[in-house]
Parts: sequence; structure tokens; C-alpha cells
Amino acid sequence: MSDNDFDAVIGQAWTDHVDDARGVAGRLPQLQALATDEPQLMRVIMLAHHVYGAHLGEWEAGTSALHSLRAHSAYRDDAASGDSMRRALASLALCAGGAPSGLGASDEIRAHAMAADNLSSHDTARAAQQFGQALALAERSALPGTDPMHRALAAAANGLACTLEEKAGRSAAERALMILAAQAARRHWELAGTWLEVERAEYRLAMTWLQAGDLAQARRHAQQCLDIVEVKQAPALESFFGWEALGVVERAAGNASAHARALDRARTAFADLAADDQAWCKQSLDKLTSPAPG
Repeated sequence: MSDNDFDAVIGQAWTDHVDDARGVAGRLPQLQALATDEPQLMRVIMLAHHVYGAHLGEWEAGTSALHSLRAHSAYRDDAASGDSMRRALASLALCAGGAPSGLGASDEIRAHAMAADNLSSHDTARAAQQFGQALALAERSALPGTDPMHRALAAAANGLACTLEEKAGRSAAERALMILAAQAARRHWELAGTWLEVERAEYRLAMTWLQAGDLAQARRHAQQCLDIVEVKQAPALESFFGWEALGVVERAAGNASAHARALDRARTAFADLAADDQAWCKQSLDKLTSPAPG
């Protein structure tokens, strides 16, 4: 089997997992059999943890699925796959109410962040607890900006904010957690990412503040997203989403002329997208095309 075969199968699993998490969980033995080396096995570990954790919320079943991956010939308990396995198992143990031990500072922070992301769709109060623990540990750790926990914390924070943005009837506590998560994602991407991740974190903040009902903050972050796009002469895809963010804010504010300008710029960027990007961006453009109120 070629690497392309494995890439195609696991890529399809990631495509399908949102709508068919149970079905993708059932494909894990196939993916385990297709993996030929440690990096591929680690990708299966990551998928297994995410499907059973964030989507199915089945901590014990996820733990069993992960343990089964240890039987793979490429698994090395004293190497990268072992580290990945310990973080994933610790994350699910935290979700189940346990308190795993034996992790270094960086891995402990990552496990709490992963647990928060898992719990965000199942138990917001416990997600907030795990996320707060991750942030507190990161603050006390004094780990350098190059430590991988910053990237893991940024990614988990982004996922938490996205989940809460989509939640209907957010409580005051959930609103506060959504904002905290988006702000933490921006802060840790500044340390762990490139200008691209920072720009996208500004987009996330714009959408979070929009959902939080603070249009002034939402507008400020949408503009900061566009400022980065302009300075970096970013690709059309980044420009499209920057103008989409500003457009939805101006529509919510009832600023018809500003909404129309943003829509025009988004359409220009959309026309420069590759056909496959246009296919998945079309829904966002259609929503933006809705007229501004008033």
C-alpha cells in the first residue's frame, strides 16, 4: 500500500467524521491495518481520540480503542507514538473524572486542553474547568514559546470557541468561556503559529464577539484580520474570510453601505478562489449576500 492510499482513507474519515462519527469509529481497525509506520499510526491515534472524545463522548470505549492501537508493530512506548498515546489516554481519563499522573508539565497542559475540547459539546461546566486548569498550568509553567503545548492549547481553545459560537441559548457562563477561549487561542497562536494562524485567530475573535453581542469588538477584530491580510498580501481565501467577517458584523449593525462594500470585496476574493475552495465557501458567500437589516 502506498502513502497515498493511507492518506486517502484517513482523509475521507476526517471528512466523514462530523456527520458519521459512529461509522468512522468503526473504520479504525481498517486504518490501523493500513498504517505502515509510526507517523501514520499517530494520525490514527489522533483520529480515534477525537472521534470518541469530542464527538461520541464515550470515554471508556475510546480508551479501549486507543489501547488496541498499542498492538501495532510501529507503536513505540518510548518514542513519539507513546507520548501521543499517553496524552490521548490522559485526556479521556480526565473527561471520565479521573486524575492521571506521570505526565510532564507540557503533556499535562495538553491533556487538560484536549479534555476541555472533548467536553465542550457534552458538559460545558466541566469543559470550563479543564480549560481553566490548562490555562493556569500554562501560566505557571514558564515553558518557552517553542513548547508544543502552546500549539495544542491554541487549537483546543479555537475548537472550544467554535463549539460555543454554534450553541443556542448560551448562558452567561458559556458566553464568558467562549470569549476566554477565543482570546486564549489568539494569545497562544501568537507564540506557536505563523501570521496565518494569528490572522485566523482574529477572524475567530470577530465571530466570537459577534455571537457575544458586542459589535464594536467584533468589528475591531475583523478589521485586524483584514489588516494582517493586507500587510502579508495573503491569498484570496484569507481575504475572502476577512471580508466575510466584516460583512456579517456590518449587517448585524444595520450598516447597509459598509455591508455592501464588504460584500463586494468578498465577491472579488471569491472569484479568485480555486474551484474546490469556491465549492465550500459558497455557503458563506450566500449568507453574506443577505441584505443588511433596515
